[in-house]
Amino acid sequence: MCGFVGFSDPGGPESGRATAERMLAAVAHRGPDGSSRCHHHGVTFAHCALTFVGPGRQPFVSSSGAVALVLNGEIYNHRELRRELRAAGARLRTESDTEVLVELYERHGMKVLDRVRGMYAFVLHDARTRMTVLARDPMGKKPLYYTRVPAGIAFASELTALLRHPDAPRTPDVRALAGYLTLQAFCAPGSAVTGVHKVRPGNWLEYAEGRLREVEFWRPRLETSGRGPGRREAAARFEELFRTAVARRVTSTERRLGVLLSGGLDSSAVAAVAQQLSSRRPVLTFSAGFEQSDFDESAHAAAVARHIGAEHHVVRIGGRDLAEVVESEYARADEPLADPSLLPTRIVCRTARQHVRGVLTGDGADELLLGYRYFQAERAIEILLRLMPAPRLEALLRTLVRRLPARSGNLPAAAALSLLARGLRAAPEHRFYLSTAPFGPAELPGLLRPDARAALTDHDPFTEVSRLLDGPSGLTGVQRSQLGVVAHFLRDVILTKADRGGMRSALELRSPFLDLDLVEYGNTLPTALKLRRFTGKFLLRRIAADWLPGDIVRRTKLGFRAPLAALLREELRPLLLDTLSASALDRGGLFDASAVRRLADDHVSGRRDTSRKLWALLTYQLWYQALPAHAPATAPACLDLTEEPHHAP
Repeated sequence: MCGFVGFSDPGGPESGRATAERMLAAVAHRGPDGSSRCHHHGVTFAHCALTFVGPGRQPFVSSSGAVALVLNGEIYNHRELRRELRAAGARLRTESDTEVLVELYERHGMKVLDRVRGMYAFVLHDARTRMTVLARDPMGKKPLYYTRVPAGIAFASELTALLRHPDAPRTPDVRALAGYLTLQAFCAPGSAVTGVHKVRPGNWLEYAEGRLREVEFWRPRLETSGRGPGRREAAARFEELFRTAVARRVTSTERRLGVLLSGGLDSSAVAAVAQQLSSRRPVLTFSAGFEQSDFDESAHAAAVARHIGAEHHVVRIGGRDLAEVVESEYARADEPLADPSLLPTRIVCRTARQHVRGVLTGDGADELLLGYRYFQAERAIEILLRLMPAPRLEALLRTLVRRLPARSGNLPAAAALSLLARGLRAAPEHRFYLSTAPFGPAELPGLLRPDARAALTDHDPFTEVSRLLDGPSGLTGVQRSQLGVVAHFLRDVILTKADRGGMRSALELRSPFLDLDLVEYGNTLPTALKLRRFTGKFLLRRIAADWLPGDIVRRTKLGFRAPLAALLREELRPLLLDTLSASALDRGGLFDASAVRRLADDHVSGRRDTSRKLWALLTYQLWYQALPAHAPATAPACLDLTEEPHHAP
């Protein structure tokens, strides 16, 4: 979806139409089921559809004509809400979830967000108040960018589309770049471009008469009392909410859905419940099979599929396949994202789209139930720091690193301990990021050129993490770490990867573990029901024992990763050296070419593994080189926009 409030081009309506077409063409991959637009009291809306529910075409105008709305995503409880509307006398015209949303808004205003359950970003215009509202779901599953333009604001589901507006800014944001180099992604509300913003998850923006107002309607909060239900009661309630979450996503549409099955506990639990809900035919499951055994979980995924009776598809992935995604897509990427697991995600999603238009995933379980190894490490740090001061513990970890054998597999022990030592003296909510950062904040001055370096005065990459932690008191180190991971890594990295990995092929990814009711219940539980001793996801392991093989339930998390170090030394080596050459970096003027050359030489020669640093730089530089200086002069001829007529009430 995309659009704008007002338009200052002297070309008038025809020029506005051309702008809408240009913007929508940039996101046409998100919706192959038709495109349309409407002009509603000075606001232009455009939308391309990927339909799951009913024939309702967007933009959707309320029955009174007062409100127009475009929705990206789906309202999962639309059927329940539709029944309530009809009982209240509403005469609905379609089976569309978008109509339910717009009619509920017309009656209840933004209180509608207390009622809806789903993944969504939407924009509406209310002619009664002359207000435009931009809203994003609590977890941030769907993206929404916006910027001020001379006549008002412009908005879009992707940055690429927003930059097609003739008045959109196109200057890279150096301070946001510094955050990206530490955090691997651009943290909302910032973006890669100065003056372009993202709506924060759990927030809406009101725009009227040239003024913007931000309203937060939800944020994650953790229980600090330490009291909670017993294990049996908690497991029963968690299972009930989890089953409901999977059912909401499966039964909200008549379309057949699949499951991205990694072979780990999270996606396996989702697949098991989805199969139980699909008694008439096997669920379609899709997994990646890597050539390198350190990264390959396909045998575990196949075992789960056999156990639950799913129809399983394995996508074999080699280095050439991964390189092809970079070479064909990354110059056109929406916004730089330094998470290399996007590569295999894209490949598996492309295959899944040949069979279904939506899949369930296990995303969110690690954040909700403390499944990452770093939460276990945080628990260990809490204990060890009671026994010895931080400098002594740091020295101990570094000694262990030197004595352990080095290898290039998937997070070897030496690398894990080394990363942990990097963030040991930091606040708990920062440790996760500092231990995984491509570049620590102290490394940035040596990487950037003087002009870019000057923009970093007083720069703090953790501003948004700190905002989310502002207020609650009595949180343990593990709880602060958990909220810190949710604040950015889940919302800006994991869910950005999921949306981009799927929607590039018009495949929608749905995450039952991020169902709001399940998240809110999980946040009330004490840490001991999530992380028991040093085993994460305690409740999930307990309830999944009845659905899955024992070895899957007990497995240590491997993580869905790409063999990045080998990829940059082999298949992507020519692209890496060309994109990060001195001449290419000189044209950008941001990075010190000699510092980058040392990183590249060290990695290619095998002296040390700098793949995470090089990947962050390569991903950004490919995007930067393709950043348009000006909006395209004409719209692609292939886009056929149908104009939806609208008459004022």
